[in-house]
Amino acid sequence: MIAENTLDATMAMVKKTMNLENLENENANLAEQVFSARNVRVANNVTKQYAMDELLSGDVRRAFQDNWIYIHDFNAYASGNHNCLTLDLAEVLKSGFKTNNADIREPNSISSAMQLTAVIMQCQSNLQFGGIAAGTLDIDLAPFVEKSFANYYREGMNYIYEIQSADEPVHFLNNKSDYPSDHPYRKACDYAWDKTVEETHQGAEAMIHNLNSLQSRAADQLPFTSINYGTDTSPCGRLVTKSILNATMEGIGKHHLTPIFPVQVFQYFKGINDRPGTPNYDLFRLAMKCSALRMFPNYANCTASYFKKPTCKEEIFNTMGCRTQISDDRFGIKGNQGRGNISPVTINLAKIGIENGICLDKRVKPDIDGFWSTLDRILQITAKALVERFDYQGRQPAKSAPFMYENQLMKGRKLSADEPVREVLKHGTLAIGLIGLANCMSAMFGKHQFEDEDVWNFAYSVYQHVADFKNAMSEKYDLNFSVYSTPAENCCYSINQRLVREYGEIKGVTDRGYLTNSFHCPVWYPISAEEKIRKEAPFHKLSRGGAITYVEVDSSTQHNIPAMEQLVNDAMAHDISYFAMNVQIDTCRSCSYQGLIDHTCPKCGSSDIERLRRITGYLTGSVERMNIGKQKEVADRVKHTGRGHILFDWRD
Repeated sequence: MIAENTLDATMAMVKKTMNLENLENENANLAEQVFSARNVRVANNVTKQYAMDELLSGDVRRAFQDNWIYIHDFNAYASGNHNCLTLDLAEVLKSGFKTNNADIREPNSISSAMQLTAVIMQCQSNLQFGGIAAGTLDIDLAPFVEKSFANYYREGMNYIYEIQSADEPVHFLNNKSDYPSDHPYRKACDYAWDKTVEETHQGAEAMIHNLNSLQSRAADQLPFTSINYGTDTSPCGRLVTKSILNATMEGIGKHHLTPIFPVQVFQYFKGINDRPGTPNYDLFRLAMKCSALRMFPNYANCTASYFKKPTCKEEIFNTMGCRTQISDDRFGIKGNQGRGNISPVTINLAKIGIENGICLDKRVKPDIDGFWSTLDRILQITAKALVERFDYQGRQPAKSAPFMYENQLMKGRKLSADEPVREVLKHGTLAIGLIGLANCMSAMFGKHQFEDEDVWNFAYSVYQHVADFKNAMSEKYDLNFSVYSTPAENCCYSINQRLVREYGEIKGVTDRGYLTNSFHCPVWYPISAEEKIRKEAPFHKLSRGGAITYVEVDSSTQHNIPAMEQLVNDAMAHDISYFAMNVQIDTCRSCSYQGLIDHTCPKCGSSDIERLRRITGYLTGSVERMNIGKQKEVADRVKHTGRGHILFDWRD
């Protein structure tokens, strides 16, 4: 029986939600005021309370309530679904798939394949609380470019030469001029090439528009989608990459806005696309141009020293747009396609630092022994929280997510409808997340790791300690644990607010309205791009569950493609696994003017401006849709390139 006071509190929450009195902007891609979002928020409050009361063990509940740990997407805990998934898109398209009302066969053209890619992502997104990615989009879609070319070539032969079939097959080539001038059916070749290029570009446009317009997720959300590309050197694969980049640069809608989804990741691969003379270097240059205009793609370092050389497409490094990476599977599945992160739990490093540091004036020197003791205690609770949730998720029957398990989007053995999913979920990862390393160091020592080399060494030892713990837990529980440098969109604000209530505003620790993400340099701290890259890079090797380093780029660098290329090359040379460059993208909603806009549009004078900024790895439609903490963080960001930067000649 529900206690009367609990029911009263629930009804009060329902009233505030329906009257739009408690908007929180937890998710910048969710409009909390719409009808469906109100219903979802009410349901979320109920399911969160159920999970808190019925599903968490006592010490995990206390650690969560006391702000030592943060259980991500807690509203989804009770339903038992998982976080994210990287598709083996080629396998799904080749095998075909079933939905509730349809049986979809293998597509016979590139436009159909791109359309079905969006459909697959939309269907799967409703069965999980995180993102969905295509790990090698260019490789996976290349066969369908060849199919389209064959279709058009047959059509050309029929209508131009009145021949039903040719003696020898003809294939799609990089350039129309690559076909011999004396080819007996040259006009059919030219026709097929032109039509294939046109169809692939239109298919890319349609896929991008679909993934930005079909609000198929609960509360009118778009699916959180990501695509990785850039390593296929075949003419067909190259055309896929080129078409995606060109369609992205064109923008969407009448104002040619930057597509928010899918997050795009260019797979930087030494010997394939990294320098002049490599087969896909022209695509890397095109990606630079696109990044300058649209902020995407980001860059994945496929040949970082800590990644093994891939033996198949599944082993080519890729990432979710937010930063999530799927580490090796102890159960033998190669690579990360058909696998995902099952759930993350993040440790509040800032609180550990406050309790053991000098910031509260309780001690002159930090309590180092106390710090390690507290961290070890919280690590044990974090592992317990992850395993408890995994056990609960693993007990769910396969019929809870028929699209995923019937079509085997998550790899493993085939499950019957009533069979628990644990034997498939075990191939995924359990992520130990970390937030507020810089806040923690400031609390401990009075300065963060980017201000002092000794502090940096201590900060690195914290990550190394967590990585060692991760290895021990993988052995203890026979599960795939990973270290996750948390993309804290909402919890950077909510965790900090709770710290302020408990300890007050502490200068350099809790006084800015948000915690610094993971191991990052505080956004307000002046530092060059080179130094930021150099000091953040070593943490990537330890963050095999996901990490990102980004630099804030000034306008002169944004319009200097060689400069941007040099930044990417520098990041890759320092073994950064995932790199992004933040540029300011402002668009006037009245006249479509794009550029850096102050208060009003310089062309038409309108103040109706969309201000596109990166949240974590994702973009947000406009900065005002972020929560208060993220808005403060964006306002505090300083440029990492500009006057005095050693790479370039900066002039007024």
